[in-house]
Amino acid sequence: MSKIKSFDLSNVKLSQLVIHKVGNKTQEEPIELAEFEIEIENYSPLYKSVMDYFLKSFKPGPMYHFAAPEGQESFTDNEVFVATEAIFSNPYEQFMTRSREMAELLFEASTHPRIKGGELFIAVLRDCVVDGDVVDAIGLFKAEHKEMFLTVGDKTDVGNFELEQSEGVSVKKLDKGCLIFKCEEEKGFKVMLKDSPTKSVEALYWKESFLQLKPREDNFFHTKNYLDMCVGFVEEVFNEDHAVEKPAQIDLLNRSLKYFNEKEDFNVVDFENNVIEEPEAIEAFQEYKVDFQEKKEIPVFDEFKVSKEAVRKSKKEFKSIIKLDKKINITISGNEQNVEKGYDSERNMNYYMIFFNEEE
Repeated sequence: MSKIKSFDLSNVKLSQLVIHKVGNKTQEEPIELAEFEIEIENYSPLYKSVMDYFLKSFKPGPMYHFAAPEGQESFTDNEVFVATEAIFSNPYEQFMTRSREMAELLFEASTHPRIKGGELFIAVLRDCVVDGDVVDAIGLFKAEHKEMFLTVGDKTDVGNFELEQSEGVSVKKLDKGCLIFKCEEEKGFKVMLKDSPTKSVEALYWKESFLQLKPREDNFFHTKNYLDMCVGFVEEVFNEDHAVEKPAQIDLLNRSLKYFNEKEDFNVVDFENNVIEEPEAIEAFQEYKVDFQEKKEIPVFDEFKVSKEAVRKSKKEFKSIIKLDKKINITISGNEQNVEKGYDSERNMNYYMIFFNEEE
């Protein structure tokens, strides 16, 4: 008997689909609401293209819950949550009405001048595998960017082919998307966002103004917080202002990342003793952790299962390169004690001296 994967969207089935057009409200663009669902023949080329477009951007990563709107006490006051709950309870009767409500909520959230209007696809999906469970989901997908296409028509009576230009949505890239899974309803459902590399207004309005989400406090959340805290500690405390040279900073980052790569379970005492090591540095790290929690307003746990996906996504924050004069890079992946920094008074320049046994 094959083991069910922790996260798998390869066998998801489309049950219901509707498209609404949502413009930018402050730009006086209209909202156009559909009256009927769209039917697509199962497993046709169009069906496959649509499903790939909807789902291929979603990878294992952070999860969210619906949060309470500003000024409210409970996530049950979140209007997208309310519409979602109604669709899950009776999809065939509630889908069209509630999908129109969702489109109107998105329209109300589309107030920044840089937010682009576009098509909002809302779908009911079956057989999503999340954390090992097979569950239904509601998908919200927004297409904002159009591409031009050339279409070659049939051969004409005079012996040539017709050539036409058309505009449409490219299935290669999903602009905005989320999957709301039918589980953990008592906490505000599990919600997954399509990754966005930026924190621009255009990216955040979808998450914060429209959906109003908060991070789900799971192993990904705890691991990511600790990795962020390690980077912040080096940048703000364990730095040259406190007589710590760049090689030592990079070495601490490398050892921190190595610890999370190798360990299945995180323990703060073990981490401090084996990674930070020096008592004064450990004390400074503990003080920084208190400040980090207060400033970010998030809990930082001392024990948790390490999320390897969080480690993978955080690697780019752990810089192991010293950049000199924009033309010289020194990569340090260990043995920082073999790198010494000095100053040459005759040349009036800084230098690094590197000691090694063998050259490869």
